[in-house]
Amino acid sequence: MDEHSQSITAVKAAFIRAQVRQLSAPLEASTTWRDLAPRAEVDGRLSDRAIQDVVAKVNDKIKQHNRMVFSQQSQRHVAEQIETLYWNRISTESQTDAADEPGPALEAVAIRKEMELTDTGAIGSLPEQYTHLHLDAGYEGNTADAEAYTRLRGQLLQLSRKRDELKEKVARYRYLQTLLEPLDDAQKNVQPNLITRDGELSRELDRMRILLARVTGRVAEIQKSSTMRTEVTDSSQPQIGQTDRQKLELLMDLT
Repeated sequence: MDEHSQSITAVKAAFIRAQVRQLSAPLEASTTWRDLAPRAEVDGRLSDRAIQDVVAKVNDKIKQHNRMVFSQQSQRHVAEQIETLYWNRISTESQTDAADEPGPALEAVAIRKEMELTDTGAIGSLPEQYTHLHLDAGYEGNTADAEAYTRLRGQLLQLSRKRDELKEKVARYRYLQTLLEPLDDAQKNVQPNLITRDGELSRELDRMRILLARVTGRVAEIQKSSTMRTEVTDSSQPQIGQTDRQKLELLMDLT
């Protein structure tokens, strides 16, 4: 991406990452350290192995320190703070110049450099009036610029609405495409669902017919059995006006 098209945060974050990489570069012992070391007959002799171990431990400490202090989140936070301070300074200078000197001393606009003008929300947030585009309250500009801004803003809004409509159409067509995907392999996805003589759906219907016949027969048996129990119960009830002998004969018949 072109550096001029990047946001302030992105540029500063890249600069901070480059500096952190330089700080994280491993240290190496100088090739001439032996010449600078004390003489052996005075203070003893340092071996190359000892020097390598010391340098390795120092590099490990540097890595740990940089990992804790210069994390990705902290780098991003610093870059965002730099951008915030930059825009605050622009706003302050604009207000100061407007108060000290009449007229547009600083043509600072109310649109940040990193604003994505292809986003629907960003397009809708553009000021309607050309004079409202500038931070300087007294900025007037010229008529040609104002007319061009109004025309271009209207075209941008119209194109944005058309793009949103096209996005909705694309989403709808993609949904329909997912519904039609089973037709790509009709032999596997469609043929088993067709009613043919020896097809899978036909066999499933035959199984359903058999199951339905069994259920119907079983329900008929249950209803018949329930009806018989009801009749026996009704017949076993004592009738008004029966003698004791008739009740006994009825009981003997039931047993």
